[in-house]
Amino acid sequence: MTLPDPSTFIAEGASAAVYRLDGGRVLKLFHEGVDAGIIAREHATAQAIQATGLPVPRVFGRAEAGGRQGIIYSEIEGPNLLHHIVRHPHRIGWAMGAMAALQRAIHAHDLPALRSRKAILAEDIEMAPIGERLRAAAIDRLDQLIEGDRLSHGDLHPANLIVSGDGLAVIDWSKAARSAPAADVVRSEMLMRFGPGQSGGRLEGMLRDATTAYYVGRYRKLAGMEPEALNAWRALVGLAWLRHRLPGRDAAFAAYLADALRRAGLPPLEG
Repeated sequence: MTLPDPSTFIAEGASAAVYRLDGGRVLKLFHEGVDAGIIAREHATAQAIQATGLPVPRVFGRAEAGGRQGIIYSEIEGPNLLHHIVRHPHRIGWAMGAMAALQRAIHAHDLPALRSRKAILAEDIEMAPIGERLRAAAIDRLDQLIEGDRLSHGDLHPANLIVSGDGLAVIDWSKAARSAPAADVVRSEMLMRFGPGQSGGRLEGMLRDATTAYYVGRYRKLAGMEPEALNAWRALVGLAWLRHRLPGRDAAFAAYLADALRRAGLPPLEG
């Protein structure tokens, strides 16, 4: 197929751009240079997740446009949850509760054929800008943790949730893996508190912290999860994030990570 008309452009991320097609479909067109194996893995993962019955886009198949590889999905109409919260701030409690419930539903599925979250974290920690003493201690601690084979999204935050006519739906499963649920919750916690796209204002930071704390509390109540489960993963997920993390509340994240390392009994960051 030919390259999509620029007027059909919807959004763009680090690895792909999304364009609207006819028939209620969208094309996720990957940028040049994205490894073909990554695209094949996303397609296979999307098919496996669709089979769970979770509220996710339907995958129609692979495509090529202008020499670039893509995947065709169904379009889920509606604003993402972040935009919904901005327009309806009085619904923030509902939004965080609904997100926690959907994440809990995701974790209820076993997909042992997916790649390992522990392996992904180990690779990122190996490449993270940290001292060798901390790196060795973190990898050793990671080896000791039980992963399990629960489905995890790996990038679940309000911008990846769509408020459709049928409720919340989840998009962008490119980071999906089998994982301990606590590792996935911690990843969401960090993205919501310290992810990019922030003004850096003190009030915004306080709002993000309070909103995220409510979400984590709701998830813990639904899952019966103890705080120790989250503490076991916070330092490791945080260290792995240092490999790719974009700026956003850097001082606050540094304090968060330092506390997580201390609670885990791991060496502090150097420098």
